[in-house]
Amino acid sequence: MINRVIHHQRFNEAVDVVYDAYIRCLEEEPVIQPVFGLSGVGKTFSIKLLTEKIRAGGEHEVLVVEFPPIRSYRAVIDECLMVFKLSPRAYKNEALALEGLRKQVESRGVKLIIFDEAQNLLERKVGIDPKAMGDTIKHISNKCGVSIAVYGLPDAERLFKGDDQLARRSMAPFYFYPYEWVGAEFKCFRNALGASIQYLHSLDIETFKINDLDFAKRMYVASSGRIAFSEKLIKEVVRMKVKSAFLEEFETAYKRASYSLLLGSNPFAPDAKISDQDMAMSYTSAMDQARAYV
Repeated sequence: MINRVIHHQRFNEAVDVVYDAYIRCLEEEPVIQPVFGLSGVGKTFSIKLLTEKIRAGGEHEVLVVEFPPIRSYRAVIDECLMVFKLSPRAYKNEALALEGLRKQVESRGVKLIIFDEAQNLLERKVGIDPKAMGDTIKHISNKCGVSIAVYGLPDAERLFKGDDQLARRSMAPFYFYPYEWVGAEFKCFRNALGASIQYLHSLDIETFKINDLDFAKRMYVASSGRIAFSEKLIKEVVRMKVKSAFLEEFETAYKRASYSLLLGSNPFAPDAKISDQDMAMSYTSAMDQARAYV
């Protein structure tokens, strides 16, 4: 279960758009690719799959930097150096640190740098200026000559909205958002859920049919359209070592695996009646909580 990948449409698109940034670097046209998404949509796993895909070729490396809250502009470079297990103290100033990073990138065949949790680059408490932080990203891109993918929560988009030059040099942002509750979006959600149901069947766990609309609606409300979150519930059901998984089992799994501030009741409760309005509320509440707007 841990290594299982649901290749649903939005996940594949997220991987492909950043892989294209890697290819552009090989063609000596490195770019900056923003990727913004809510928690629980699968950003982290898409990064893992992408890095494995690039490293499998045996020629190139990916530098993945997950940022804690950043309190200075140089700290961005320092975090990159520490991924290479180098001490930032060895570099007296920002220029020397950036040159040290460039040398490591070149010697190790790095063609793509991934900045994860980029919203932490905008630490509000210490007055980080989005434009100045954007300039730091540009400097790293210019000096190292590689593509950079900037992953973060929707708030990270302030990096680009605060810096016209950075925005112009970047590719169009990819919005790794939940599926909506209607039309083609909901169909994609159901297709991904169908793959999870098939997985349960493959484990000889008796459960819902792939085309069960009521279950799909309940899972949508539970996950707000986020496939990675629905997978969390599927994983919890598997961990329960049950022979069948219907509403009672998913109700228990939801209680055990979900910490939700958005819902006042369990969507898998047998007496729960799920309406289209419930699905819409689940989606909009998750988007509002993340300050994501479309």
